[in-house]
Amino acid sequence: MTRKRIPSADRRALILEAARKVFAEAGYEGAKTQRIAAEAKISEALVYRHYSSKLVLYRAVLRQLIREQDANYRTMYLPEPTTAGLIHSIRNYIEISLSETGGRMHEGLRMLLASLAGEGGYASLVYRRAQRKMQHQIQAALHAARAAGEMEGRFLSSQNLAMFQEHLGTMLNMVGALPNKVELYDNDALVQDAIWFCCRGIGLTDNAIRTHLEA
Repeated sequence: MTRKRIPSADRRALILEAARKVFAEAGYEGAKTQRIAAEAKISEALVYRHYSSKLVLYRAVLRQLIREQDANYRTMYLPEPTTAGLIHSIRNYIEISLSETGGRMHEGLRMLLASLAGEGGYASLVYRRAQRKMQHQIQAALHAARAAGEMEGRFLSSQNLAMFQEHLGTMLNMVGALPNKVELYDNDALVQDAIWFCCRGIGLTDNAIRTHLEA
């Protein structure tokens, strides 16, 4: 019986998925093309036929991750530069961070943390992109909240706030990725508590938070 030939595009996608899993588990340095081939159930020679080196394959995985991150950022854009828009963005980000229970987002986060512990190139790229996409929106919303009397205390750097939000989301998602499902939080209250934690940290008043969350 003749074995059905897998189209080249499907083969590349299969290799990419296998590589993503292996890079997430072992990091770039620890990942071996033999293991990627075994995960994809193909020969190592076929891996090199489609991707000329481990570095080329790693970069292809990173491009895929960045496209997925961009899709997530689109759901977090502030609908308007107001207090309500800022709270809406924070709520969406927290919900995305906590609702992603599958492996794909966790794989990307493991690669991010491996990069932070290693050469740092990928992590630097991810965080710079987050900063560019969110900082100016956050800054405009902060000024609007202050003008509306819905913020008090010291005015914080919008650059730092964008990074604080990104890092909090990263850590919350990684807790969900723990293999033994350690219960570190009161999960029934986690989404609301995380939103209130972020909003109070920014300096929004309790009345503003309550009003816009319930709207």
